[in-house]
Amino acid sequence: MSRRIFISYNFKDREIAHNIRPYFQSNGGTCQGKPLFIENDVSGQGDKAIDLEVRRIMKKCNIALFVIGDNVHSSPWINREAELAVSMDLKLAGVRFPKSNGGVPNILKHHKLPIAKWNQKDLAKVLNKL
Repeated sequence: MSRRIFISYNFKDREIAHNIRPYFQSNGGTCQGKPLFIENDVSGQGDKAIDLEVRRIMKKCNIALFVIGDNVHSSPWINREAELAVSMDLKLAGVRFPKSNGGVPNILKHHKLPIAKWNQKDLAKVLNKL
């Protein structure tokens, strides 16, 4: 299976998070792999539907990349995604929004999570080592 990277982000940051697509080889960039996002907003169908959708996308991936902004560490769904990524034994990394200082998802605080700056060169350096 080619490298597929689950992109975990707060839905409030959706537009900014999707700006990462051009950094990947599948879109002409230098980061190895193809980014996969949750595209279907199933939040109106309840927690079980969200969990199923996250699992559906994540099971196709071998890396989980957490987009870190100012409120990711306290987001229950980002923490659930982190919990699933750990349980699925995915490789883990983070990328930080510019001018943000929030923490990593709470469940990942004890993992050695490599964190890239929000630029193609730094992200490629981090991801291509995984």
